[in-house]
Amino acid sequence: MDYKLNFTKDQEDLIWNERHAFDARMEALAANSGAMVGNALPIPLDAWRRIDSRAQAIARSRLAVFGRLAQANTTPVGIADLLSYYAQTTDSNEVLVTMDGRVETKGDQANVQMVGTPVPIVTTGARFGWRQMEVIRRGGNMIDQATFANGQRRLAEWLENMVLNGVPTVNVAGASIQGLRTFTQRFTGNHTFTLATATGANWVTAVNQMLSGLESRNQFGQVTIFVNQGDYRSIDTRDYAANYPGTILQRLLAISQVAEIVPASSVPVNELIGVADIGSGEWGSVLSAMPITTRPKTRQDPEDDYVFTMMAAQALQLRADANGQSAVAHLVL
Repeated sequence: MDYKLNFTKDQEDLIWNERHAFDARMEALAANSGAMVGNALPIPLDAWRRIDSRAQAIARSRLAVFGRLAQANTTPVGIADLLSYYAQTTDSNEVLVTMDGRVETKGDQANVQMVGTPVPIVTTGARFGWRQMEVIRRGGNMIDQATFANGQRRLAEWLENMVLNGVPTVNVAGASIQGLRTFTQRFTGNHTFTLATATGANWVTAVNQMLSGLESRNQFGQVTIFVNQGDYRSIDTRDYAANYPGTILQRLLAISQVAEIVPASSVPVNELIGVADIGSGEWGSVLSAMPITTRPKTRQDPEDDYVFTMMAAQALQLRADANGQSAVAHLVL
């Protein structure tokens, strides 16, 4: 899956304006301080490109589930939106049947309930001493990319865990973030198979159980299935049956209602997570006030440390209808 961090135009402008402003402050500080000790170095454009490229590479490798969901449906929200709402609407009106069309139309009002999802800000940081930066400059080297990559990786792992397990500790006006494995309105079941050693027929049985469960919730679209990386490798490397010219994976993908099977190291072993009709967005959305990015902090004196904040402001919003039916299924052993 070729997922990349997607920024809106406003988000890009905010980031680059902050970085250009930081460089301007450093140039002014260097010109006005006259300090014998310390420095005020702008961050070269090439350094920012390397930092951002590393974030993109980490996103592709770490955000298997988050990335697929975000690729399917991302909703930009403002950084001031502590809660983002969607509407749960009941059916309204009657359908009347006559031969002459002479009826008194009823115009019932649908019941609408607004359901909110918090959008938290997650951060980590990187710090370099002014002398360390001077040594880097004098030596013609680039800023230590590993320090930034560590923070970016931690943020990516947090986002991936969030879409799977939610964030129950974040609570705004009674609303919290639920994940695919914790969504109270998901279809749940037990497939009873150890997937790494299950036969091809066992896998077909488990997938059919998931499809039937989603159909019982009025979800009839093709299903994206997330599985553990090791369980995926098992079906990718083992034949379905002695008389079948293909692997277990090929047999499962031959089921017309299965859109794709996505491997992810973050999904626990022996678990199957399904999202019906992922391209429609009916299942929900990734709310994005800011994807993973790196921002410079203001320095007041030439002797101040160079401090950078790696941050993201994103959340998973899973949706259900007024009858408690959703497009998410979760099967365990």
